[in-house]
Amino acid sequence: MSGYWELWDVDSGNLVADFDTESDGLALVRELIGKGWNASNLSLAFEDPDIDVDDLPPGITGDELARRAEDAGGDPVRRTA
Repeated sequence: MSGYWELWDVDSGNLVADFDTESDGLALVRELIGKGWNASNLSLAFEDPDIDVDDLPPGITGDELARRAEDAGGDPVRRTA
């Protein structure tokens, strides 16, 4: 499989970064949340040019993304109000 992960800034519609693994993407999400980014403004999605777009899983955003990033790391994610 030639898939990869993309992290998007939802508000601007800009690609923040792409990753070979989900864990690498979640590590950056943890870092960004720690710097004050809001998880609802981020979307982590799996992409694979060999899979029809309708068959790809939906992107992860918001509380679900923050939870998965926290679960993937050792320290709790500091969420800003």
